[in-house]
Amino acid sequence: GQTLTEIVPPTLPVIGAPGAVLSGVRQAAPVARQAAIVAAPVAQAVVAAPGRAVQAVGRAVGLVAPEPHVLDAASATAAALNRRGGVGAEGVTPDIERRMRAEGLPIPMEGPAALTAGQASRNFSQLQFEKESAKLPVGAPLRERASNQTAVMIANFDALVDRMEPATVDPRDIGRAVNQALVNRVEVQRRQIRDAYDRARQEGEMQAPVTMAPLAQRMDELVSLEGLVPTIGAVKREAVRLGALSPDEGGQLVPQQISIDRAETLRQFVNQNTDWTDRREALVGRQINASIDAATESVGGDLYRSARKLRERFANEFENTGLTARLIGTKRGTNERQIAFEDVFDKVIISSPVDEVNKVRSTLLQAGPEGRQAWTDLKAAGIRYIRDRATTGTTGADEFGRPLLSPAALTKTVRSLDQEGKLQSLYGKRQAQTLRDLADLSVDIYTAPPGSVNFSNTASALQLALDGIATYGMTGVPAPAVTALREASKFVKNRKTRARIEAALRGQVTSND
Repeated sequence: GQTLTEIVPPTLPVIGAPGAVLSGVRQAAPVARQAAIVAAPVAQAVVAAPGRAVQAVGRAVGLVAPEPHVLDAASATAAALNRRGGVGAEGVTPDIERRMRAEGLPIPMEGPAALTAGQASRNFSQLQFEKESAKLPVGAPLRERASNQTAVMIANFDALVDRMEPATVDPRDIGRAVNQALVNRVEVQRRQIRDAYDRARQEGEMQAPVTMAPLAQRMDELVSLEGLVPTIGAVKREAVRLGALSPDEGGQLVPQQISIDRAETLRQFVNQNTDWTDRREALVGRQINASIDAATESVGGDLYRSARKLRERFANEFENTGLTARLIGTKRGTNERQIAFEDVFDKVIISSPVDEVNKVRSTLLQAGPEGRQAWTDLKAAGIRYIRDRATTGTTGADEFGRPLLSPAALTKTVRSLDQEGKLQSLYGKRQAQTLRDLADLSVDIYTAPPGSVNFSNTASALQLALDGIATYGMTGVPAPAVTALREASKFVKNRKTRARIEAALRGQVTSND
């Protein structure tokens, strides 16, 4: 105690959020280890059983204590630490880390849902005992523990959803909300652009002349694609009508001089006649607009240039972003949506690359309260998607009527969303780690190392038969007595099994002695 008061600081970091528990203990581990090293000689001098005392200290800090005869040498203790994997975060043993991960969830896995000894340690023989015993009548507490753990796992997904406070869970309603938020923002942006151009017109800044040489060059380059992209022919005809281009005697388009206002009218025509959801048309549309912008570059006053910047931002947000354009777009020549309302979640959260998702998120978060709520609904639907994927593939329920959970499906779903950083982009660092922890814990809870579980039950039945033959087969004892002895033996075995099961539920690894 005297040594600890000299070494351990008066305060340790306050551990707040569940996800910070593991980090806090890892930070404190080096201090505790140093205390154990320095306190060891003192303990040897004053404790009658120094070996047990120091081993207790070692276990408290997540170490296997060195032999008593080397405890008086700090260098030997340091070597033991190095053998354990060094100091710092690496000193936390895997079983402690698994328990802390389980207890650090929004709804902790503790008490009736705590990890068993085998689940926490992943010890081969312990897992073998737990999995095999769970098949027997005496293993009912193990089956109940597994069922409780599944219930808590699923409850954690629901808790993550509830924290977000979604407004709706229906996929079609979510799609409708996303669409409405995007359309509202489009209208706001367009109104701002129109007002900016109107101010520039009123000040006479859009009457300056410009020569459309860049447009003539671009249209000449696009001649070979005219049969594939209808926009090219339509723009060519409109440019001639507005006087931006004029065909010479040989049919070659020659650039003409027009006002900025007419050049912007041509640009609007390009935007209205381009299917921005079609990659080829969108590429051609951007190229034509770039040629018009090149012709009007550095021309006009400040009001016109401000209006142009607003228009460029609009294009980058709604036209150059394919996913956003498809979300609010309709199929050519119809009123049918490019993406049905009920498919919006899948297209945004599941199917699209992370950079497209980030652009949609940015637009929705800037679309006022409705947009922010729509983004929240999308994220909440993502959590439900993970939960449903983990449970939908399983059939039936356990003996307590609770749904089953597939660790393979859960892990696969989380990892697929985690690619390219999408999981963290959607949910932030903390919630993304919680989802990873749930996937990792499902593997710890529901799986075992190869060979540790007999799925056919043949081995268990054979072992019981061999036990019976070995005990009674050659005794010559009459049948009634054999039956009595067998029942007595079964009672003793069941009592031992129950004791091991109770220890496993308390988190204690035991042997079959």
